Amino acid sequence: IRFAAQLSFDVSPQLIRAARDDRVRYALQYKVSREAIGAAIDEMFGTRARDPKRGIQLLMTTNLIDVVFPLEAQQQDGDEPLSIYAIQQNEVKSMAMYSIGIEILSRTQSLVTRIFIQKPELEWDISKRRLLWYAAFFKPVYGMMSSRTASRRGKRQESIFYQLLDALKRPKTDMQLIESILKGVDPLRKMITEGIDVDIVQAALGSSQARHLKWEELSDLRWKLYKTLKPIGTMWKESLLLALASFPNSIDNVNTYNELVCLVEDKLHLKEILDDKDKPRPLLNGTQIQASIPGVGGRAFRHIVESMEEWQVKNICDDVDHISDFERSQLEGELIEYLGTAFAEYEESMRIAATK
Repeated sequence: IRFAAQLSFDVSPQLIRAARDDRVRYALQYKVSREAIGAAIDEMFGTRARDPKRGIQLLMTTNLIDVVFPLEAQQQDGDEPLSIYAIQQNEVKSMAMYSIGIEILSRTQSLVTRIFIQKPELEWDISKRRLLWYAAFFKPVYGMMSSRTASRRGKRQESIFYQLLDALKRPKTDMQLIESILKGVDPLRKMITEGIDVDIVQAALGSSQARHLKWEELSDLRWKLYKTLKPIGTMWKESLLLALASFPNSIDNVNTYNELVCLVEDKLHLKEILDDKDKPRPLLNGTQIQASIPGVGGRAFRHIVESMEEWQVKNICDDVDHISDFERSQLEGELIEYLGTAFAEYEESMRIAATK
């Protein structure tokens, strides 16, 4: 099955029949280690794989999908045994999840192929493709995560999504990156459909028919995209691909991807601070904030730090470690003046601090 996914081979009917034998299922379930199964799936989704969805489809055809990807919630000690009806219902739900996952994976693969056939010059870290395939196939399972559990640890313990990744023995870093992709899908969908003005985007891209863009509009667009993409971090392109794959119009999706990548990396110069989790570093430290705005603390202090981040992103102060002392002093003065305007309730204390 892995070779079929990697090399687009056909599988003979005899092999399919043999794979459906209960003895094969038993051996895979009880005699093959989960580490070996996880490694095989990783190669099936790896950089050399031509058609990852084909491997998943073959697992469905051979009735081995639920052994490789166990979606049943783990029974705890003391739990009531499930009835035959409940077991059958769980099997139906699991098959539905597998089918939806294959459909999402198929659409994502198709979109990626069209994008990079039309624009082969686009840069993309191909090693991240494997994580995108995982995220696409697991997307319906991730959507089942309970919102009733308040704590992150509680969600992790009860979620079939995390149990599935644990069963595949994926490294913790892979699990975190796959989750980053999935967490970014809904915010990106919302941004694409509701959050950005098409006219402003076209103007920022330099369309010949677009109006001239004011600095305030450009800086607001930079901040809006930053707020959406920064929580996703280095996996924002993969989240974007998965978000676009859920829209029906494939031609528009290709154009949207090309335009947004160009906008983010070439026009708004956000690539560096999206790739580096430590950027932008705050221009003012806590001591400087307290000295400039005496008496501020608690929630107000957090709001000031957030406003400082917004000001730096809008004014492209992304790398404060590589500027001269004179430039830094000027920027700090402008930032303090901005904070004084934004937090007028502290104006008097700031004026007194400035005279000392």
